[in-house]
Amino acid sequence: MGNNDRMSLFEGIIIGIYGNWLISLIDKISFTTPLVIAGYSLSWFQPFLIILSIACLISLIAIGIFGGKLETRWEVLILGLGHFAPICVSLYTEGLILKDIFFLGIGGILFFMIYVSELWRTRQLERTKVGR
Repeated sequence: MGNNDRMSLFEGIIIGIYGNWLISLIDKISFTTPLVIAGYSLSWFQPFLIILSIACLISLIAIGIFGGKLETRWEVLILGLGHFAPICVSLYTEGLILKDIFFLGIGGILFFMIYVSELWRTRQLERTKVGR
């Protein structure tokens, strides 16, 4: 088993753990707590944030699969923030951000591990292509 195969296995395991973390996150969010801005209640705000977060995650996965490499670090950073920031805002709206900061930290670490392993694997593939 080569290094790229091991990295793919590692990344697959981390993605599985992260998927379970996301399911736990969605279970924590009630989707009934509206965001109130200047007396206006925005009941659609939390579902919108979670949909945005999942869309950014799917886009990140699509870049990794269909792009063959991380297109640019800026795209990945923007999509990464687009995935993680709505989660933080949604937990803040629920009033859980301070209570569940450890839970949020675990998710951030898992997400960072996925990003780093994808970046490492991409660099290894680029080195292999250059060396041929």
